[in-house]
Amino acid sequence: MKVESVKPPKAPADQGTLHKKMMQLLSNLWVSHAIGSFARLGLADAMAKGAADAHAIAAPLGLDGDRVYRLLRALSTVGVVTEGVRGTFALAPLGRLLCSDAPLSMHTAAALMTEYHADIWRYLDTALKGGVAFETLHGRPLFDWLGDRPDEGARFQRMMLEVHGPETPAIVAAYDFSRFKHVIDVAGGNGSLLSAIVAAHPALQATLYDLPGGIAAARRGDGGPLPGVALAEGNMFDGVPAGGDLYLLRHVLHDYDDAEALMVLANVRRAMPPGARLLVLEKTVPADDTPGPGRWLDLHVMLLVGGRERTEAEYGALLAKADLRIERVLPTAHPAIEIVEAVQATPG
Repeated sequence: MKVESVKPPKAPADQGTLHKKMMQLLSNLWVSHAIGSFARLGLADAMAKGAADAHAIAAPLGLDGDRVYRLLRALSTVGVVTEGVRGTFALAPLGRLLCSDAPLSMHTAAALMTEYHADIWRYLDTALKGGVAFETLHGRPLFDWLGDRPDEGARFQRMMLEVHGPETPAIVAAYDFSRFKHVIDVAGGNGSLLSAIVAAHPALQATLYDLPGGIAAARRGDGGPLPGVALAEGNMFDGVPAGGDLYLLRHVLHDYDDAEALMVLANVRRAMPPGARLLVLEKTVPADDTPGPGRWLDLHVMLLVGGRERTEAEYGALLAKADLRIERVLPTAHPAIEIVEAVQATPG
């Protein structure tokens, strides 16, 4: 190795730089909540309709013009809006994602991520001893709580579509669904993934299986058209429909600890005929120190539902307990989703 190709070690950061960095990390909370209010109060929608002066934006919404000006001024530092002359503002491309009717809108996600999804982080200290922060805060598991609140359940479904919707085309493009006859999407929510799959492969028989709330959303068309798709209500912990040659679990297993995830996998395995396959649609956590959001999402699902993100090896070990094995892990064009393809470990 040539000496000149060896990078010199980085000089240690001085105390002032370290202090500034820590303050930036701690104040990320301020940014998140400012974005949430900007979306939730309709400021993004007002600006999309042409309002530019802070007072003109604020007045129809019953807000104080000076305080809205100060919010917009702060948001201009993170690329949500741009500031012009005489206190006028315009939506930046990033800010347009917070409009309620924008393509790839993150409006509902911005609101919910600064409501109860933020509140649970106050209980991290306690959760590190055990338990689920959401249950500490609300007294019930998340999905039971949502089931009693149809409006909140609908908002949650919209957030899931906003967060995971851009992954769907990448999944459809990365995997050959045409070689299967019957695909069953277990806990598939409003059916957005199946909608895209059957649009690309109209001859494919498909079944959407979920709790009543998810099936109701599918019937409303929240996830897109589902021509010919059978809608089946049920609980995956009780069992899953038999007879599919391809089963899907999209962002399902990460909601549960190993014991509960194994119950789901065991039910899928019992339903699978010989030669069937299972796609676990998640993003594996790198086993090394490669940067990525998975380590933070792992903490969030721990607090929200007691779940966990997993490495490829951890998925392999979990699948093995259900008599399944990983055939391959396929990347997709979307950085937040991979396809973990599993087959029966014991034929038949």
